[in-house]
Amino acid sequence: MYPLGIELRMLCNSDITVRDVIEKGLVKDGFVTAQLQHTKDDVGDPLIHFTSQSQSYLLRTNDTLKSFHIQRVKAADEIFLRVRNVEVSASGDKAVVDYNTEITNHTPFIRLYKQDISGESKRRTFFTRNGDVWTWDGKIIKMPR
Repeated sequence: MYPLGIELRMLCNSDITVRDVIEKGLVKDGFVTAQLQHTKDDVGDPLIHFTSQSQSYLLRTNDTLKSFHIQRVKAADEIFLRVRNVEVSASGDKAVVDYNTEITNHTPFIRLYKQDISGESKRRTFFTRNGDVWTWDGKIIKMPR
């Protein structure tokens, strides 16, 4: 399960995304090219293009997203640090586990990530016991810092 890849979905024909990649230095550093406005000849085409320097950060993007000029990119990894607390229900068949993670392995695209990436993050998850086997419920809740 961990590390988890943190991905962004970049809308490559959005004026807002163009401004972000310019302001965050991704154009200056050579990861993307961007034009601020469409011309009459390129209406419907993306405003942002990824350079060869960014290829290792591009994630497989399905055809539906591509048709909307959306590209998935890797921003970082979230790694497991430690369990903080385990609470088992009185019946012994449910458990709540609180733990900490950290965001590491930042790519240049982390500059576009809107959430706080400093320090540790708190997470909560749940397990259910059937007989002698604990099963993870598959849900992770981001807790306030």
